[in-house]
Amino acid sequence: MIKIKLIVGFMFLLNVLTQAQAHHSFNALFDVSNTISITGQVVEFKFIAPHSYIQLAETDDNQTQVIWEVETTTPGMLSRRGVTPMTLQPGQSITVTGNPTRDGRKLIRLLTITMPDGQQLQIQ
Repeated sequence: MIKIKLIVGFMFLLNVLTQAQAHHSFNALFDVSNTISITGQVVEFKFIAPHSYIQLAETDDNQTQVIWEVETTTPGMLSRRGVTPMTLQPGQSITVTGNPTRDGRKLIRLLTITMPDGQQLQIQ
């Protein structure tokens, strides 16, 4: 009976550790050695757990609109950095800097936001 409890406990612990590692493996998804900047208009700001997201519409050189997903941190961390659910509004022009994905998706991990008035918010 003790052996079964140990096995079940070990399997549970292994499952929790695997999920935690997968959730926090930014280096696997994002190229943290590279930083890019994107200027565009806020389409939507999702102030949700576990990570908030900004949808940003950028106009490329061909005048085509490209939608970027910007992965931020937790709502609690954003609040401590001065970002509230009302900070980013649809249509607002901002510049974000962050780490791009390794596979070229239109997704970045947010580092900073530059607001329309020039105020820079350091997120990471």
